[in-house]
Amino acid sequence: MLRSFTTWGVGVALTIIGLAANSQSAIALTQYPFETTYNGQTTLTPITQNIFRISSQGNNINAPYGLNRLTNISYGEFLPSTGTITIDPDPAQFRLENLAFGSFTLFGQGEDRLFGTTSGLAVLDFPNAVGRVTNTISITGGSGRFRGATGTLQLSENLTLNNPDITAPVTGVPKISGTFQTVPEPNQTTALLCIGVIGFSMLNRWTGFNSKM
Repeated sequence: MLRSFTTWGVGVALTIIGLAANSQSAIALTQYPFETTYNGQTTLTPITQNIFRISSQGNNINAPYGLNRLTNISYGEFLPSTGTITIDPDPAQFRLENLAFGSFTLFGQGEDRLFGTTSGLAVLDFPNAVGRVTNTISITGGSGRFRGATGTLQLSENLTLNNPDITAPVTGVPKISGTFQTVPEPNQTTALLCIGVIGFSMLNRWTGFNSKM
């Protein structure tokens, strides 16, 4: 009878430990593929010679997960000889002090939001009135169901330059694609670890008791 009880206890303990491990893995691996375009507008505001604050906004009512709006603040340095703008969220990269770090946000009507930063390159060809932007979006957090989100998205955008003035607002259709994921919240992880520890303790106790008998 004791042996049957011990066997049952060991099975329960192993089951609890397995469920805790599997649950934590399932939460950590929740993936969200993302691909859509936005109707966007970008404005460059001069800070110093050839260094700009880049402000972008966009919308798409059909964007995935209800994230139908975007805003972005970053900084860029324009090199006239090549027509390129190096983009980075950190103003210190361009010798700028006392300015806020850049930010990127995807959001909608509810609490679900994605936060991150953008870095990359823009190439402006004013003689042919075209340009192209290639950015990497690093997801650093979120809110709502995207709390604790991480991941990387790619932004690509073709531009039509109707004005030779680099500070004139430019409209475009940026495409954003990639995958982000959510990770367990601390309270969820702690609870799962506690379940695993309890199960392991039960296993040790029953094994020790059985060996004495």
